Formats: sequence, structure tokens, C-alpha cells
Amino acid sequence: MTAVTEVKGVGEALERALIANGFKTAEAIAKASPADLVKIPRIGAARAAVLIAAAKEASAAKPSTGKPAAKPAARKSVTRRTVARRPKARKTVAAAAAEKRAEEAARKAAAAAAEAKARKKAKAKAKAEKAAKKLQEMEAAFSKAKEKVKAKSKKDKKSKKDDKKKDKSKKDKKKKDKKKDKKKAKK
Repeated sequence: MTAVTEVKGVGEALERALIANGFKTAEAIAKASPADLVKIPRIGAARAAVLIAAAKEASAAKPSTGKPAAKPAARKSVTRRTVARRPKARKTVAAAAAEKRAEEAARKAAAAAAEAKARKKAKAKAKAEKAAKKLQEMEAAFSKAKEKVKAKSKKDKKSKKDDKKKDKSKKDKKKKDKKKDKKKAKK
């Protein structure tokens, strides 16, 4: 009996799968039909035919004597394809259109957000300008009121001084008048 690993193209993983499905020797694989092998995972119709041919070759190459057969010197190397990740499935027209709509919606949302931000910034700038203008008006009114108060206090001071002068001049006049009266009374 020939081991399953003696068959070209059978590695450890495929050996386990074949043994699990009842194919324990190369002869069992050689006698199987492609339909039987296709039921095993990782074996398609084309590979099943290649495996059957390789199993027949491996079982025929083994001599019937009790000695193990030597491996043939010029054995074709079987290139095994490693199980690669499957490529991404192609997008359907509907999926591509939906993706395009989503991208467009995202662009529109970004533009709307930028526009809203610009409006908010402009509104804040206008509000700041209005507040600055109001501040200037208030400062102008305040300085005007200050000047008015200063002018009034100057006026009040002047009038008080004038009043004092008048009072003083009246007092001086009264004193003079009293002196004159005294002089006249003495005479």
C-alpha cells in the first residue's frame, strides 16, 4: 500500500482531509471517481482528475517487492498555490451608485458645515463690531457728561468766588459806611 503523501500534490492538510473522508491510501484515491473527490473541501473537478492520475502513477511506481520504492530522480515539482485571501468582490452597479451617493452626501455635509461655520463667524464679527460701536458711543457720552460736570463745577466755583467777592465787597462797603457814620457822629 502506498501512503497518501506519496501522491503528487498532496500535502499535510489535504492528507488529513482525504483520510478523514476514507481515502487512506494512494490506491483508494486511484480507484475513486472525480465526483467522490469533489465532495472533499479544497478539491475541485480539475484537481480531482489530477489527483487520481497522480495516485495511479504513485501506486504503479511502487514495486511489489517488500522494499520501499525509491523516489524518482526527475520528479516534476508540483507548484502548490497557497490559499490566498479571496479578492474583494466586485461592486455591483447599485453598490457603486450608493457609495457615490454617500460620498456626495458627505461632501455636501462638509460644505454645509463649513458654510455654517462661516456664517457663525460672520455673525460673531458683526456682533463684535456692533458692541465696539456701542462702546464708542457710550464712551463719547460719558466723556461729554464728564465735561459737562467739569464745566458746571467751574461755573459753580466761579459763582461762589464771585459771590464771596460780592459778599466781601458788601462787607467792606458796610464797614466803610459804619466808619463814615462814626466819623460823622463824632463831628
